[in-house]
Amino acid sequence: MSRLLVQRMLGAALLLAAVWSVAGCGDGSQTKIDPEARKLVIIGIDSADWALLDPMIAVDRMPNLKAFRDQSTYGRMHTFLPLQKSPRLWASISTGVRPEVHGIANFVSGSKQEPVRGSAWHAPALWDILGAADMSTAVIGMWSTYPARPINGVMVSDYLPYGSKRLKPMANLASPDSLSAIFAAMRVDPASLGAAELGRFIDADHLAEFDEKYPRQMEALRDFHAADLTYLAVARQLAADNDFDLFFYYLRGPDMISHKFFEYHKPDNMRLPPSADKLAAFSGVVENYYDWSDEVLGEVLSWFPADRQTVIVSDHGFYGPRRNGDKGAKEHSEWGIFLVRSPLYEAGHGFGHLKLLDVCPTLLALMGLPAGQDMPGVVLAEGLTPDGLKRVQKLEKSRVETYMPLAPVAGPVGESDAGVNEEIRKQLRSLGYIN
Repeated sequence: MSRLLVQRMLGAALLLAAVWSVAGCGDGSQTKIDPEARKLVIIGIDSADWALLDPMIAVDRMPNLKAFRDQSTYGRMHTFLPLQKSPRLWASISTGVRPEVHGIANFVSGSKQEPVRGSAWHAPALWDILGAADMSTAVIGMWSTYPARPINGVMVSDYLPYGSKRLKPMANLASPDSLSAIFAAMRVDPASLGAAELGRFIDADHLAEFDEKYPRQMEALRDFHAADLTYLAVARQLAADNDFDLFFYYLRGPDMISHKFFEYHKPDNMRLPPSADKLAAFSGVVENYYDWSDEVLGEVLSWFPADRQTVIVSDHGFYGPRRNGDKGAKEHSEWGIFLVRSPLYEAGHGFGHLKLLDVCPTLLALMGLPAGQDMPGVVLAEGLTPDGLKRVQKLEKSRVETYMPLAPVAGPVGESDAGVNEEIRKQLRSLGYIN
C-alpha cells in the first residue's frame, strides 16, 4: 500500500472520528446535524471593500447585497499585512493555514515566471476535507487550480478563459476532464462583446471611438468581462445539474477592473490624474461593474433554497493606485468583507472584524466540521445564536490534530502551452502584479 494512500486513509479516519464526536455519538447524546442544513454556498468577490460598497448601498445601488446583509451577520475581514497577492490569500482562506504551509506564494514562480500550477498546493483545501467526509464540492475559477485535479465533485480551473485560439482545448481545464471541452465551448469571446454588454459600463454610443482611442483599456474591459461571463455560465450549468454540499463560486472581475480603472474612479489618488477625456470615458466603470456584480450575486442566490447557508467574502479591499506610482498588491487595502447567512448567526448583526485565517474554521463550522489544531484562526464568535454558540463551542473543543494527511496527491500533469503562459503573464503585467 502506497504511503500517499495510507496518509489519505489516516486523514479520513481522523476526520470521521471528529465528526462522530461532534455529532454526539459516544457520549450518550443523540445530537445530529441535518445534512441539508450543513450545505453551504460561498461567493468570493475579489477585492470587495465596504469603503466602496457602503456609499453605493446608501444611494440604493447594490440592492441584492443590501438585502443579503440584512439577513446576515456581517463585518470586515482583516487580510495579511504586508498586503499580498490574491492566489496566496485565497489559498489561505481555502486551507486555513499560512502561505508557508499551503505552498501558494505568488502568481508565477522561477526566473521564467511560469504560472503557479495546482501541484503547488501542499495543504488540504476545503474540498479535500469535505471529500474525506463524503461531502461534494463545486469550486469554480479559483487561482492556481490548473490542471484541475480530481475531487469529490467538480473543479473548474483558473485556466478556462485562456488559450481560446487553440484548435483543441487544453486537457484538464476541469475535473472530471470529460467536462473540459464542454466548458471550453461555453467560453465567451471578448471580441463578441458589443454595446449590449459593454454599455453596462461605458457609453455604448461611443464604443467604436473608445476602441480606436483607448485600445488597452477596451481590451482589458473585454477580457475581464468575458472571463466573468464564462465562469458565470459554467456555474449556472453546474448549479442546475447538481446540488453540491459546497458550492464555491469565485468572481475575479471586480479586482481586475479595479486595478485597471480605479484611477478614473478616484483620480485624486493619482500624482498625475488622468486626462479629462479618459475620465469622461471611464470614470463610471468601477461602480458600474459592481452594479453588474450585484446582479450576479442576485442570480447566484436564486439558484439555491432561500435558507441555504451562504457566505460572501473577499480576500482584501481596494485602495487604488498610490501617489508614488505603486501598483499591483500595493493598491490593495487591508480590509475586505465577510457576511454569513445561517441559522447559527443573527440576521442584521454587525461585528467589528475577523481575520483572514478565521474564515476557513468558520466555513468548516457552518458545515458541522471542526477545524484543525494547526489552523491558527478561530470560528467567528460574534453574532452567534444560542444554538450556534453551542455548536461552535463543541466544534472548537473537538478540533482534530491536523488535516495535513488529506493534502492533495499528485493529480494530472495537464499541458504546458507557451502561448497560454505568455497570455497569463501579459495580463498580470498589465495589472502591475509582475514585471
